[in-house]
Amino acid sequence: MDCILSCWTGIKLLPLCVLLLLINKVSLSVSLQEIEAVVGQNITLPCSNSDEALQSRVTVFWRFRDSKTVYDIINSRASFDEQDASFRGRVESFPAEWTKGNFSITLSSVKKADGGPYTCFIPAVSKQAKVQLVVKDIPVARRAQTLVNQDVKSRQLDYLLFSATLLGSALLYV
Repeated sequence: MDCILSCWTGIKLLPLCVLLLLINKVSLSVSLQEIEAVVGQNITLPCSNSDEALQSRVTVFWRFRDSKTVYDIINSRASFDEQDASFRGRVESFPAEWTKGNFSITLSSVKKADGGPYTCFIPAVSKQAKVQLVVKDIPVARRAQTLVNQDVKSRQLDYLLFSATLLGSALLYV
């Protein structure tokens, strides 16, 4: 009786096992990485595929907060048609690396508003790379040094203008 029951249970669960195997086969591969940047810095957001060989014409979509278009590669060509205005002229990729499965992008002149989740989606292999960009303000020490440098330049300009004025006045009276 136990033998019949276990056989019946095994047969009854077979469709469920097949379904779970199929779901596992078509599931999305997702990774998450946190990256820190400082305001004004250039930062590379990684996205690569080394699991499977891609077709010769690859399509990759980069999104910010799942809605804003950051960068698109469509049929192995960069497409800026849908690129969000906040990213125009600030995003670059590496086309020579695409054939090696590297779809990373570099975001230049990082702004505080650039902080948040980025997604790189490679439809051909159902892969998503999620990157959480954390943008920090310029460290106080560096900000202070920048202010000191600006103050020194300002003083040098003041001395130069004062010297030129004195020289000009002296030449008028000679």
